[in-house]
Amino acid sequence: MKSLYLILILVICCISCKDTPQVQNSSHQEVQDTVKRFTKEERILEKTYKKQISASGDTLLAYIPQDSVQKFFTRYGKENPETRVRLKTSYGSIEMELFEETPIYRSSFIYLVKNNYFNGTYIHRVVEDFVVQAGDSDEALPAMKRTSAGNYKLQPHFLPGVVHERGTLSSAKQWVNNPDNWHNPFDFFITLSRSPHLDNEHTIFGRVTKGIEVADQIAKVPTDDSDWPKEDIFIEIEVIK
Repeated sequence: MKSLYLILILVICCISCKDTPQVQNSSHQEVQDTVKRFTKEERILEKTYKKQISASGDTLLAYIPQDSVQKFFTRYGKENPETRVRLKTSYGSIEMELFEETPIYRSSFIYLVKNNYFNGTYIHRVVEDFVVQAGDSDEALPAMKRTSAGNYKLQPHFLPGVVHERGTLSSAKQWVNNPDNWHNPFDFFITLSRSPHLDNEHTIFGRVTKGIEVADQIAKVPTDDSDWPKEDIFIEIEVIK
């Protein structure tokens, strides 16, 4: 009886030892087949370019990896060719034309406008006869939107013969620890006079076509020592169809 019991154990062990590698190989093959269904780009797309929702239920921006910025906005620009926008404030509206010659900047700005990034941000710097700057708000929701988008940056794109003069629309940038001269797509400014010291430092990607006097009026409001308006001047931007 004892011998029979030992024989049964040996048989079971032999069967298990033979079957286990086959089961593992089968399982491994299924994983391999699943992986092969997706290209590298498809796997990246699966995790990016999708709108996200914050814990409070606010719609955030799609995540855009820095190394995909050119590709993403080239594609987005073809699908969204608009070039005219309207900036609305309590002081009035300012209409602007975006340059097709700076396609990534135009596409990025339209993307942010259509996804309501700028709505609820405010003008955070004004200097009379010089500049009105807005967009890069430190409020919670805009900050979350920038983070959700990966805080992507844009490479400079200087157009020959295009200079900072009254009514130009430009992208701001960080001046410290920015050796590659990256520009901030979430922060823009309108110049109110010829400003040669800004040429070839900030990318000009548009111009004011109507309402420059509104910018003049805003630039005169009282400010603190950092040129920040003492009153909150909130903005909204919409595409002009």
